Amino acid sequence: MSDTGGADWSLAEEDANTVNGWLEAGSAVLIDVRETHEYEYEHIPGALLAPLSFLDPTVFPRLGAARLVIMCQVGRRSAAAAKQLAQAGFENLVNLKGGLDAWREAGLDTQGARFEEEDYSI
Repeated sequence: MSDTGGADWSLAEEDANTVNGWLEAGSAVLIDVRETHEYEYEHIPGALLAPLSFLDPTVFPRLGAARLVIMCQVGRRSAAAAKQLAQAGFENLVNLKGGLDAWREAGLDTQGARFEEEDYSI
C-alpha cells in the first residue's frame, strides 16, 4: 500500500453514469458521508449513510473486494473521508466525481423528503 499521508496520494474518481453501472452490476457499495439531515432530504437509492463528522475508520466495516464509492454533495467531504479510510488500509476507494449534484445532473434517480408533497419540517 502506498503512503496515503503524503503529497503523492491520489484518489480515483468516476462519473455518475459509471458509478451507476457499478451499482446496478453489484460491483460497488455507495457510502454517503453527508450529514443525516442532508441524506434524509435527498439521497441516492441504496447509498449507505456514514457521516464524515462521525467517521471512524477503525470501526468502519470491511466490505470485501467491492469498490467503495464515497460520495457527498460535490466531492470534497468524500475525498476527505476516502483519505481517512485509505490511511486505515482500505483499498478500492473511488470518489463520486461531482457528488450528488453530478448524479442529479446526469438525470439519475434520487429519493428522500425533497420529493414529499407534505412539509413536515418544524
